[in-house]
Amino acid sequence: MNVTKSWFTTVRSFTAATLSCFGVLGLALALAGCGTKLDMSVIDKSISDGLASQLGLENVSVTCPQETRAAKAGDTFECEAKPQEGGRLVVKVTQKDDQGNINWEMVKIEGFVNLKLAEEAITKGLKEQAGADFTVTCGDGAKKLQVAQPGGTFDCKATAADGSTQDVTVTMKDTEGNINWAVQ
Repeated sequence: MNVTKSWFTTVRSFTAATLSCFGVLGLALALAGCGTKLDMSVIDKSISDGLASQLGLENVSVTCPQETRAAKAGDTFECEAKPQEGGRLVVKVTQKDDQGNINWEMVKIEGFVNLKLAEEAITKGLKEQAGADFTVTCGDGAKKLQVAQPGGTFDCKATAADGSTQDVTVTMKDTEGNINWAVQ
């Protein structure tokens, strides 16, 4: 069975101080054939491995429907992914054909801040406030999402064109991914 992961971007409106949701690029994986029945444990593992490699989310528990499912073009079902540190992701799986080839995509994200969108919001806010261009980096680059725990914080770094840096502290407002940020 071939599993292809497609990712989409969902962007809610946000100001320099708020943002939510997330998006990343896709990746394709080839998995062993399963005949005319889907092997749900293989799909669970594929999703878990994809979330780790694409988003830096380790220790993700994935649960797909466990009943026997025939390979049938156009059939869809949802799986739930829960990282150990919190949050929840809903993944829609679509069968491409009756040979067990599938696509999967994230359709719902709860309890996360998208670090790329946070960087973009802070960059825009700094431009508006300081009238200067900054490059903002949150995290180490491997992690794409930060679990959103109200009141929790994480750090970003803003680098000006001249190489000078400023620390930015991001505070999570809620589990929807809304944030406040302040230059330290």
